[in-house]
Order: sequence, then C-alpha cells, then structure tokens
Amino acid sequence: MDVFKLQKINSLAKELRSHNFADSSDSAFQQAEQVFEPSVQQVVVEEKPVIAPRIDVLSERKFEMLLEQNNKRYEQEIGLLRSALGTLANEIECLKSELKKMSEQNPKPKEHQEPLKTEVKPEHPRQGKFTSSDVDIQKMFYFGAKR
Repeated sequence: MDVFKLQKINSLAKELRSHNFADSSDSAFQQAEQVFEPSVQQVVVEEKPVIAPRIDVLSERKFEMLLEQNNKRYEQEIGLLRSALGTLANEIECLKSELKKMSEQNPKPKEHQEPLKTEVKPEHPRQGKFTSSDVDIQKMFYFGAKR
C-alpha cells in the first residue's frame, strides 16, 4: 500500500467515526478500506443479490397471502353489512305498508270538545247579585238630626 492511499483511508476513517457511521476506529478503518479497495467490495456485492431474491420471493408470497386473507375478510364483512341493510329496508317497507292499512281502515274520528261546565256558585247573602238600583243609598245612611 502506498502512503498516499493510506492517508486517504485514515482521513476517511476519521470522518466516518466523527459522523457516527462507525462504532470504533477499527470498523471505520475497515469501511474506509472497502471504499478504496474494489475487490473486497465486489465480493460483498455478489453475495447479497444471491440471498436477497430468495427472501424477496418468500416475502412477496407471504405479503400476497396476507392481502388475500384481508380481502376475503373484508368481502365477508361487506356481505354481512349488505344483508343486514337489506333486512332493515324490508322491515321499513313492512312498517310503511302497515301504517297505510291502519290509516285506511280506521279514519280518525274528530274529537268532540266537551263544553266547559261552569259551576254555579250559591249566592252568599252578603255578596249577592245586587245592583245599585236595588239598594238605595239613602236607606243605608241616616241623614237626619244627630242626637
């Protein structure tokens, strides 16, 4: 390794460590070496695609199965809601028809208002139906000489 390349690796390791891309200086140095040495990087790149497609295929299939299960469950719930809505609509129609039949069979009779009964109060002797012509004021008061 030449000195110039080693200085670049050290400076990159220092920056990786300062930006928290590496936990220790050793791991930062290894990451910096991978950047400058293409042979190590190619080996890592070649291994990952081999494993990744298998996982992707399995995860895709699992994801599809989950989606299918959710779709079936939602379809069942929607079907139940539709049937419940249909029964409610039928019951409303039955109630409307019964109301029409009841209104046609029994026309509402007009309510007769009973006349108000006025209670006849017996006349009190001190408070009767007296008018001013019935009682003369001159008969009530004495205007004669005082004794």
